[in-house]
Parts: sequence; structure tokens; C-alpha cells
Amino acid sequence: MDDFYLDLLPLGAIVLGLFALGFWWNRRRERKEEREQAESLASLATTLGGRVAGPDDVLPWSAELLEPLRDETDGMINRMGTASRPAYVTALDFRRGRWSVRVTEATVEKSIDNGTRTAYEQRIEVATSPLVPMRISRRVYGAKNFLGRALPPDNALAQGGELVREVPVTVAREHGQWVPARFPPGPLDAQFAVFTSDPAAAAGLLNPRAVEWLLNEGLALPSPLHFEAGLVFGTTPNRINPDHLPASVDVILGLLDRMGVSPAR
Repeated sequence: MDDFYLDLLPLGAIVLGLFALGFWWNRRRERKEEREQAESLASLATTLGGRVAGPDDVLPWSAELLEPLRDETDGMINRMGTASRPAYVTALDFRRGRWSVRVTEATVEKSIDNGTRTAYEQRIEVATSPLVPMRISRRVYGAKNFLGRALPPDNALAQGGELVREVPVTVAREHGQWVPARFPPGPLDAQFAVFTSDPAAAAGLLNPRAVEWLLNEGLALPSPLHFEAGLVFGTTPNRINPDHLPASVDVILGLLDRMGVSPAR
């Protein structure tokens, strides 16, 4: 029996060596990806006349209004599968025409069968003049319940998820109302759910030009898009992509221009 185990030692050493080699290779690849990402962001910042913030300045302006990576950390099952705390890791500041913009990236480690995976979230923020609190969410067509039946239009999932209906921090602090904005039956109501603390003010922002932009460009907007505390912001479940970021920002700015919104002073 002792000879049997001795014969297995070389095989065990090979397996351990292959495991160590795989771990080293993955770490090397990850470090290379991070270097390339940092270089791409620095190049983009230079192109936009902005800056990549230092390690002590990576929080989004809206950090107190919305926690990061909700889709990855909210609920018991998600929390059980989370291997690290969500953390902001980088921020990019620049001006786009009249507008001040901050873009941040957050990460969290999620447990999987053979280790962990990194989930990312990009948050785009624009500083604006004070606006009525509002969230605009794309409706989900074909949403069904566990029985396979179509969900009604006023169901949270059909409206794009619970977040659009969740009372914003500033509204809750002032004990304000948070209600759906009602629009005449038509393309806007069919494609978007809008919640706000002031339906009349929200209707004023969603003028015909803004609605046309939403209907034509809405798929490129973060959903939901938040209007709160002098900020318009939204998140997407991906890393900051230097090739796509300017266009993503411009879609938000195009909506604000058509709403008649002014930049923060």
C-alpha cells in the first residue's frame, strides 16, 4: 500500500504544478487586462480634456442615493453568492460641452463553481440644475409570472424592475409622494414607466421633443434613468468602455437638452 501511494506522488506533483500554473496564468492575464484598461481610460481622459481620479476619489456623486451593483447583491440569494463587498475602483471626470460628467466603475466578486467571477457596473452622472425627482424605466415586453402568464402593465417587473418604484432617498427624507406619472395612451406610455414626486413637473420635462428622443434613442439609455438632487444618472452592468462611452453620455445629454434642462452652476 505504501508503494502505491509513493507511485502517486509524481502524479500529485504534476496536478499541483498544473493548478499553480493555471492560477499564475489567470493572475497574469488579469493584471494585463487591468493595465490595458487603465491605459485606455487615461487616453480617453486626455482626448476628452478630463482626468482619471486618484484612488481616494472614486465615489460617484450619487453614492448616497443608490448603492452599487444592486442586481448582483440585492436579496438573500445574491448576498449568499457574494464573495466580496462591492467597491468603486475608478472614476473619470470630464466636461462634455456645457455639462460636467463623472463616470465610475464598481466591482464585486461573485462565487461560482470553480472560484469567483468579477461583476462590473458603470455609472454615468451628469450635474444639472435642480429638477423634480423622477425615474424613467424601459418597460419589459413579454414579462411573465411563474405560471407563464403575461404580467399586467402595472407590475413591477413589466415596468422594468422594482427600482423605478422605490422611493428615492431625497423624497423619503422629505416624506414626499412617489407615484406613477400618467400619460395618454400612446408610444411613451407603452414603452416607458415614469415615477415621480410631482407628475405635473415631470410631464413638463417630457415635452414632445424629449419624448421623440426617448422613443428613438431610449434603448441606449441606462434604465432606469434617475433624476435626483441635481444629478441625472444611471447604471449599466459592464466596465467603462472607452470606445462606447462618449456616445453613451451623448444620448443622456441629448435628452436633457430636449427637456430644456440647464447644467449645474
